[in-house]
Amino acid sequence: MRSRSFEITILAIAIGIIATFAAPWVELRGTYAAWRIVEWHTFWRGQDAFQLASVVASNYRVPIEYATADMQSTMRNLFVLGSVLSVWHVGAVIVLLVIGLRWRLQNGASMKRAVLEIFALVTFNVIVIYLLAMLLALPSSLTPKVDFRTTEEIHTSSLIWSNVIILPMAPILSVAAILAQLVALWNWLRSRQPTHKLTN
Repeated sequence: MRSRSFEITILAIAIGIIATFAAPWVELRGTYAAWRIVEWHTFWRGQDAFQLASVVASNYRVPIEYATADMQSTMRNLFVLGSVLSVWHVGAVIVLLVIGLRWRLQNGASMKRAVLEIFALVTFNVIVIYLLAMLLALPSSLTPKVDFRTTEEIHTSSLIWSNVIILPMAPILSVAAILAQLVALWNWLRSRQPTHKLTN
């Protein structure tokens, strides 16, 4: 029972981390200059565009505007929700790493070797999560608008997001992963309680 609960916890943490940090939470549609932009974003990428570097210099900061205040409020609420979920999942990972570190030390590994292994594991996972975030953002697109205005008539001072669509799968999976962790923890605590037999 304890082993099964631990396996479920590891799986739930992995799903939670991917759903929170790598999977897209929102689709943004907007315009910049003569371009139509569609972006898929994780909550932590916020309003910054993946594709704008193709139009302007990568170090150029483009001012961001929203068509309505409700859209800006929605993005702010998603960021708060994502931040809360990310604190939980990062905390769960830290607890798991501490358990792994103690297990390695109990099995005779030196502190230096165990810490280096943990560091390598964390570095590898951060790289994987970042690459997954970029991969899952591939539906983002940048296409030219078909209009015949002159350069002087094109609005180029800011990026305007005109539509926000919440992609619910990632937030739902992130919350479900927390629930699965809590259920696994409850089962593990129950398995640690001694069983008493009633005798007449």
